[in-house]
Amino acid sequence: MRLVFAAASLAALAFAQTASAQSVSLTPVSFSPEFQAKVDNEIGADQGAVLRTRVENAISAALARRGASVSAGAPVTIEVDVINAVPNRATIQSLRSNYLVDPGPTVQLGGAELHAVLRSSGGATLAEVVHRYYDHDFTDLVGPPAMWTSAGRSISQFAERVADAYVAQTGAR
Repeated sequence: MRLVFAAASLAALAFAQTASAQSVSLTPVSFSPEFQAKVDNEIGADQGAVLRTRVENAISAALARRGASVSAGAPVTIEVDVINAVPNRATIQSLRSNYLVDPGPTVQLGGAELHAVLRSSGGATLAEVVHRYYDHDFTDLVGPPAMWTSAGRSISQFAERVADAYVAQTGAR
């Protein structure tokens, strides 16, 4: 009998948490026209797809930590633009265009600038979030960086700010 009661209590608790979770829509991440040209000519479409995925995953995870779930048709929509991003390593496309670059030891200062708009279901702007982080010097890099280490740091910070703006507008938590 206690086991049945415990199972029913857990099921009710899980249902209550699911019911209280608010949903938000996340439009596909877009690139500014200038950055799209940079992706096409210097960075490569494959790395552009990597950036889009990182931004979407970071925002979804930050929202989930605040009790929100990403789903289509939600009352709040988040539109995200990548204004600029600089990799810490040479991309395949940049190596193809400049064969003198040595991919092993070549490291550059990186980062990203992102912009988000939170909109109501009626299209009204609820909040805007702009975040920019670029390395100032090589001491900002801890250890050997991967392709998008600094941009990833910027994306994570941006995602937390977007989720905070969502909570501030909707009262979620």
